[in-house]
Amino acid sequence: IILGSSGKMYEIAFDPLDGSSNLSVNIPTGSIFGIGIHEGSNETPFSRSGRSLKAAGYALYSSSTEFVLSFGEETVGFTLDRERSCFIKSRNSISCPERGTFYSLNDGREPDWPKGLQRWIYDAKRGLTPSGTIYSSRYVCSLVADFHRTLLVGGWAGNPRPHLRLLYEAAPLAFLAEAAGGYGSDGEQNILDIVPSGLHGRVCVFLGSRKDIEDMEGYGDIQQCSKKYEF
Repeated sequence: IILGSSGKMYEIAFDPLDGSSNLSVNIPTGSIFGIGIHEGSNETPFSRSGRSLKAAGYALYSSSTEFVLSFGEETVGFTLDRERSCFIKSRNSISCPERGTFYSLNDGREPDWPKGLQRWIYDAKRGLTPSGTIYSSRYVCSLVADFHRTLLVGGWAGNPRPHLRLLYEAAPLAFLAEAAGGYGSDGEQNILDIVPSGLHGRVCVFLGSRKDIEDMEGYGDIQQCSKKYEF
């Protein structure tokens, strides 16, 4: 919690290095943050849903360093100019396509996925979902990298297990997705409507093209949160 120049108190939730397990093999990593207003000493910090966010963003450390930011009305991107040591706006008003042709999750876990998710993936590979599109898999195993690609080209990225932290991973990225015309779901409801269960509370996550995710939600049983599923 910090005091801003305006006199308002701000809550900042921050994942400093997403994908840290990828460092040794030089796969892209990133940082994620979300910023909300803290209403005062009587309020428990970080106790409100993602609807209270005022800004969110991420940095992607790859062949170039990109910084993507939203204050809620639009999502914009900047690229680091190393010679000038500053960020240059490189993506104006990013728009996430309503549909894509890719899904992004660990296909190796398919045997223990929920039945609804198994059905959607089976149909997606064969062009049998409501979109009629034949989907392909793209998976970096770095949340920021997978989300960045999805934000730009469509489809969805996520994890059916309750693995990602709501406050500093899922909610900020859902905020960015929604500002770009996309959608963030836990498989049953909008991620931005979920009230945190604690600082490190985890949720299932599906982020990206609104129509693709809504189609998948229609299959039902896509969360791996139930006790009947291993995770």
